[in-house]
Amino acid sequence: MFLTSKAAVAAVAILALSTGNVNAFAPSSPRTTVTNTKDVCLGKISTPNLPACDSISIRQPLPTSLTQANLFSRTKVEEPVAVVEIVDESSEGDWIDESKKVELIFLGIWGISISAFILINNFSGPWPLAMKQVPERWYFLSHMVGGMLFGGGIILTTCIERLVAKSQNPQVLQFWFDKVPELDGLIVVPALTISMISGTGLSIVRYGGLNVAPPHVGAIFWTLIAFMSWWAATDLTTQATALKAVERMYERYENGEEGLTTPQVVVDRHFSNVVSCFFILILYSFMVLKPGTLIPFPWGH
Repeated sequence: MFLTSKAAVAAVAILALSTGNVNAFAPSSPRTTVTNTKDVCLGKISTPNLPACDSISIRQPLPTSLTQANLFSRTKVEEPVAVVEIVDESSEGDWIDESKKVELIFLGIWGISISAFILINNFSGPWPLAMKQVPERWYFLSHMVGGMLFGGGIILTTCIERLVAKSQNPQVLQFWFDKVPELDGLIVVPALTISMISGTGLSIVRYGGLNVAPPHVGAIFWTLIAFMSWWAATDLTTQATALKAVERMYERYENGEEGLTTPQVVVDRHFSNVVSCFFILILYSFMVLKPGTLIPFPWGH
């Protein structure tokens, strides 16, 4: 029985080989990984077990979508962030207003203080008494330097501002009105303070005080007080308005606008500056001509 079974198996094997349906009972050769259908079809890769190119269809892998890449990739993809800068156009104007308010407060305190100093010396007598101990030549030197810087600063800034206004150049205008307060704070106001204090000292040392000084000395100080009032009312109060107008002009210039003209408030300041120059001329005329001393008053005869 056992032999008969073995004979039957051998007969079936011989029959299969003879018909060609079975190539061999040996294990099949390892599969060749085909990476490119084009290489196979061109014959670059030997593939005896594959059919012809016109009868084979090799699927290409589908491109991975962005969503799939984000799901299966651990790499964090940073998306560009748009940064929007919000510029408050009113902040510049508010800053100018606040700075001018602070400047006017300090100038008001300074004006009240120096006026009180002059009035006390004019109606009460020498104050403080320590001013009698300072040599007359120190007062004279301080008075000359202070007067030179004060008068020169007023006249020079008047001429420069006129030229700046006529230029109609936004860059020049913006630079000038940004620096005018610095010129006032660093040159004009200190020079005027030195001139008035040293002039008071001169009247104390030479004549015994403002209250007993010749008429031209009192006229000089009253002219100075009038100048300070005019300067504060017409020049200082228009600086902030002029600076705002110039800043708006400069913004239009940066936006490419052409044919810009100087703001009217800047042009109108010239009249105030010229009047200030006339105050300086009157002051120096009193100091040099000394009306009532070298030149008698017409009503003194």
